[in-house]
Amino acid sequence: MKRSTFAAGFIAVCAGVAVATFASRDPSEAESRPGPVDYGRRLMTQTFAEIGPEVPDPSRRYAGNNLACQNCHLDGGTNADGLPLTGAYKTYPKLHERDRRVISLIERVNECMTHSMNGRTLPEGSREMTALLAYLRSLADGPSQRPAPAEKAPDAADRERGAKVFATVCAACHQSDGLGKRRGLPGDGRGYEFPPLWGPDSFNAAAGMNDDRNIVSFVRRNMPRGIDPAHPQLTWQEAWDVAAYVRSQPRPALR
Repeated sequence: MKRSTFAAGFIAVCAGVAVATFASRDPSEAESRPGPVDYGRRLMTQTFAEIGPEVPDPSRRYAGNNLACQNCHLDGGTNADGLPLTGAYKTYPKLHERDRRVISLIERVNECMTHSMNGRTLPEGSREMTALLAYLRSLADGPSQRPAPAEKAPDAADRERGAKVFATVCAACHQSDGLGKRRGLPGDGRGYEFPPLWGPDSFNAAAGMNDDRNIVSFVRRNMPRGIDPAHPQLTWQEAWDVAAYVRSQPRPALR
């Protein structure tokens, strides 16, 4: 047999095997592992289902509660009034206001993991950290936004008044005990329809939302969910009062 004939035949066989292998592969196999940006978006919006404390693989339980990142960074971080993440990628490294030191974006993400998610850090270079960075990079061209700071209220914040605001406005979603409303049952990894505002499955004491600079403005502009921030339902006094009430409730300490 001539060498050229053998080579042609060999290539044809290899091509046939490759085609057969590709054709027999489950079409869902390629879709089961999304790219970094898509996976990062899923980590942002369904954190509890990917790295929460109820996922089947213990090694992937990075979050210590069943919240989602977008419980604070509304609409996947794209909501201008809900702690937006658009444009954030290009602002790092930057000075950390509380610690007065320059931090990287990786450090900032892990601060959210250990504070807001009450969990543990994501290893640098891990699939999860890579995906979150890719997602934040995909938002980099958006305007870097920061909601205006909370306005002062006529009177000092009062927890008793805040309890009344919570009962009449907030409890319908977050429940009267503040422990949120689950989509399913404890242990099923489906997270919350309405997140807990305190208790063992909420953000811990070191989280940014446990700071008046964040929670008051966030509540005023976004709660109840779905309001027009230009026409808020709560007054600044009510926002300060209910924030004081929420912050007075028990929550996990920083691990």
